[in-house]
Amino acid sequence: MTAIPFPTLDILLAAAAMLHVTEEFLFPGGFTEWYARLIPPKTEKKNTGGFLVWINTIMMCAIAYAIHLGDTSSGHVIWYDIAAILTANACLHIWGTFKLKAYSPGVVTVVLLYIPLFILGTVQLVGTGLIPLHRAIFSVVLGIGFHLFSIKRQRK
Repeated sequence: MTAIPFPTLDILLAAAAMLHVTEEFLFPGGFTEWYARLIPPKTEKKNTGGFLVWINTIMMCAIAYAIHLGDTSSGHVIWYDIAAILTANACLHIWGTFKLKAYSPGVVTVVLLYIPLFILGTVQLVGTGLIPLHRAIFSVVLGIGFHLFSIKRQRK
């Protein structure tokens, strides 16, 4: 298998994230309502829209930072951290789709883009030793932890 140049992986992750956010909020949209059904907030009128805007803005800034760092060890680690967080997000979408037995806005892009990119990145970065296995495990734990925090926050 021929490796994809790392700058291309950077751009693919950015494009995947933009397409994912588009699927969640613009077309077909409805993620905020779906998420409130999946993880009902304690307060009836809790609006998660502001949090979701901020968290997606931070994600895009982190991706831009990984692009800025480029094909360096720091760029690889930041890219992998983001890819692990986005793959944990994919698991949340897939789990929620089965739990609610309803389409999750964003599930198509996570299955078609996030998961394959994470696998490809793992093969290229961890498989070749550019990211040590212990650091890759940390990234996965970070991704899972971020989503557990988000769920806990939603339930308040």
